[in-house]
Amino acid sequence: MKLKKILGGLMSLLTAGFIFAHTPSTAEAEVFRGMAAIVNNDIIKAQREAQEDAMRNCIERNLGTRVQSDTEVSMGIIVSDRIVTNADGYIRVKGSPKFTQKDGIMIAEVDLEANAQTMIGEFDNIKGLIQNAMNADTTGRTHIVVAVSGRDENGRLQNNRETNIITTYVDDKMALQGFKTHATDDVVEYIAGKDFDDPIARAEARKQVRNMMAGDVNGILRGSLSTVKVQQAGGMWSATVSAVFQLVGIVSSETNSYTEYFTAVDPDRDMAIKKARERASATAAEEIAKRAAETLQGEMKGGVQHTRVAIEIEGIVDRTNQGEKVLAAIRSAHCRIIRSLYDKNKPTTLKVFVDATSAGSLDEIKQNIKTQLPGVLEDGDEDTDASGSAKIYLRYRG
Repeated sequence: MKLKKILGGLMSLLTAGFIFAHTPSTAEAEVFRGMAAIVNNDIIKAQREAQEDAMRNCIERNLGTRVQSDTEVSMGIIVSDRIVTNADGYIRVKGSPKFTQKDGIMIAEVDLEANAQTMIGEFDNIKGLIQNAMNADTTGRTHIVVAVSGRDENGRLQNNRETNIITTYVDDKMALQGFKTHATDDVVEYIAGKDFDDPIARAEARKQVRNMMAGDVNGILRGSLSTVKVQQAGGMWSATVSAVFQLVGIVSSETNSYTEYFTAVDPDRDMAIKKARERASATAAEEIAKRAAETLQGEMKGGVQHTRVAIEIEGIVDRTNQGEKVLAAIRSAHCRIIRSLYDKNKPTTLKVFVDATSAGSLDEIKQNIKTQLPGVLEDGDEDTDASGSAKIYLRYRG
């Protein structure tokens, strides 16, 4: 009897050990396949893109349970962008990827160890950041309407679920970079059907946005994703998409454009087109966001140059005397103060959002303000990573 109990205990321990040893960890290794077109015989670029495609496939697999609605699909693409750019803590490449070439296509087989928990955590983080951006105070921020449409190989306009997801994706990308975005259905539908290469169409769209949108909209971000070529190669589908994104000032009509071609590969024809459009939209949104503040900071209203600026003045230790003196100087420099506050993380930094007139550049506005308090205000340290409104940095010396 005693022997039977001992044997039973040993069996229990062995069974428990077996179960423990086979319990899946948060990081699971698996070989993922990725593909990319070899363009202009650039092998290194094709290998990088094929490996990134494998990583995106891995991310999509791990986020599957989180991505349900169209809005969540766009968030999933943003998470994928971020993880591919910086994979630390999310994905680890084990060993060396295996690359093969076939009919102009680079194929990568990559052994990836993915941490699903951290990926899901990043998804929830992005969801929260987007929600915060949408609910944040809009004072001093640049307002834009976002609309993206597609065209098939025959030039037919496509406004469908896929283009709606991409519009939401670009909208979210711009919101995360400090812009107040608007994507009202009727406005987007109207803009998406217009050819922004035609100056008359651009003028009409700007007029319609002013009439249809309540509030202070500064510009229109119009994206067009045209499928240029779809062909089979090596049993795969290769799709090339032309991306044309134009940012147009509502009042000034100043235009900033981004144009590029993107090619993606997949066993499924529609998926190849979808991948090419997503890659195009990601790059275009990044590029346009860098230029948006410069493009939209100046708007002519009633024949007067208006520039929306966020001014940051550091070094104010006496809010009553020094702070009021600075605000008076800003008003005297032909700046209408929209809102002012002290940074809760940097209590000696005063932030002032203004509508400046009678100045042609940010430097001119800065000099006008400094002239009001000679020897008291000097140039401050610029934040080169800041986005959104145009910014001026000053330091109080008094």
